[in-house]
Amino acid sequence: MEGRIFEVDTYGELPLWAQVLLASRLVRRAALWLPDDLPAETRQTLLAACDAMDRCAIAGEWLKAERAVIEKAANMQPVADACGAVNAVYYAADAAHAAHDSLDFSAAESACTSSAGKAMAEAGKSTGLNPLQVRIFAAADVDLLRFACKEAGVGRYGGLGTAVMERLCPVYPPDERDKGSRVRAERDPTGGAR
Repeated sequence: MEGRIFEVDTYGELPLWAQVLLASRLVRRAALWLPDDLPAETRQTLLAACDAMDRCAIAGEWLKAERAVIEKAANMQPVADACGAVNAVYYAADAAHAAHDSLDFSAAESACTSSAGKAMAEAGKSTGLNPLQVRIFAAADVDLLRFACKEAGVGRYGGLGTAVMERLCPVYPPDERDKGSRVRAERDPTGGAR
């Protein structure tokens, strides 16, 4: 990982719970960028699952207290405009299961990495985001997580603890300017560029 800056393809080199956090942060972005006219419960369920997965990543284990919240989101029926986000949370939850099982089952390590990658791909299909935006967000998160995990001394199977979380910038919803450019881009695919 040394010397690589903003390369998404290196996410598999992160500790397993950092991969889960990466997937969770992408689901959070997908949920926050969903159209405002979707049922509020859809966004709330996705965000609650992200919060639960974040707590699991901090602890470095699948917490029983978080199971129902994560499974509720993972088992949601996709709503038309939320298909990408709902599929992304399914794979993020799968990555969390695999990260937890990795200490007992060696194949779970590759399953975690694969599921985190699928969560990333599905987030790129989410309404409001495009694959390039997701790749940029993911690349920034990979770089931040790599640095934070190294600074905190997190091993391949270790929980992230608060030391990693304190080094990460929060995931914010789009502001009105972003929403305006999103609407313009949907009406005019060139974005007004000539």
